[in-house]
Amino acid sequence: YPPPRGRAGWRGIERRAMADERDSDAASGSATDNPARLRWAVNTERWSPSGDHEGAEFRFLLSLLPQHEREECLKFVHMPDKKRALVSRLLQRAACARVTSAPHASIEIRRTKGRKPFLASPLPDPALAPNFNFNVSHEGDFVVLASEPVAVCGVDVAAPGQARRRRRDGRKPSIDEMLKVFANVLTPNERAAVENAAGDDEAKEDVFRRHWSLKEALVKAMGVGLAMELNRADFECEDEGASGVSSGVRRAGSAPPRGCLPGGVETATLRLDGEPKTRWRFFMQPLGVRGSENGGGRHWVTVSRGPFEDVTDANGEFSATWRRVDFTDEEWAEAVDAPSPPFSTITVSDLVPEHLRGDFEEAGGDVF
Repeated sequence: YPPPRGRAGWRGIERRAMADERDSDAASGSATDNPARLRWAVNTERWSPSGDHEGAEFRFLLSLLPQHEREECLKFVHMPDKKRALVSRLLQRAACARVTSAPHASIEIRRTKGRKPFLASPLPDPALAPNFNFNVSHEGDFVVLASEPVAVCGVDVAAPGQARRRRRDGRKPSIDEMLKVFANVLTPNERAAVENAAGDDEAKEDVFRRHWSLKEALVKAMGVGLAMELNRADFECEDEGASGVSSGVRRAGSAPPRGCLPGGVETATLRLDGEPKTRWRFFMQPLGVRGSENGGGRHWVTVSRGPFEDVTDANGEFSATWRRVDFTDEEWAEAVDAPSPPFSTITVSDLVPEHLRGDFEEAGGDVF
């Protein structure tokens, strides 16, 4: 039978598909013992608010933010960028409200000098999340958020079609041309991983996206942004070297787990300036596939976990929210080796406080 027609009918089908995906996530291991460990993704390409940024739906969502954040969202020229900026800020507030059980409007989010966002107040129960922190990223179809209760957290999503944008003549750069452009980004080992990847140029670009996402997730966790040269970080993905997953508690100086984890989450190891960084962990996951008109291929999202001594916080405001920084080797290994759940796809309506969803619907938003 044909599906029901109309906006609500089609969107209802999409929402049911997302609910099925959530059920699948839970079955594959997305459930976590710590509710402060979140993995959320919103596909902003599927969200088309009526009237764009001048419409009632978009304006209602803006009203959920403090004035300075509203202004930041509206500074962008293009509507896709406005949507990403708005969803990014709503994700942050929804996550903080979830973990603290505080009213949405009471959440105070600040940024470090390096522009890393953090929860300033209220802080969650220290028994639940002594060092609660989060990170956000947006590119292509997705805006993503990851949070951690103990270790410092970074996240990055890398979309297809970014590294090899078509030129004015319609030609797509070759892999060799792409590698020349990013010659100062990849290490020799990483370049070899891209060049030696099995398959065509699209497969090689897919490997490049993984490495790019890893590097960005690292610098975003550290809070250094553009100040760090990316070729200082040398990553090896689990399928580019030794494989196999180990279990149990490891000492902080021992090798991190390798391999493909439940939910399609993969791992990688890091050398920084040639030295193994055994106190860091990296978890990668592919997200939705884009059509060929947008570059084709998968998004890659990486979550990083690391120690606080590697974080740059010039003003000391972010570090003032950390309530536990001393760990034994076993305690730290337990924290960074905790399962990293796969990302769950949620909708814009999920970011609206429950008691305001009726108002959101009246403003033209879809509530499922």
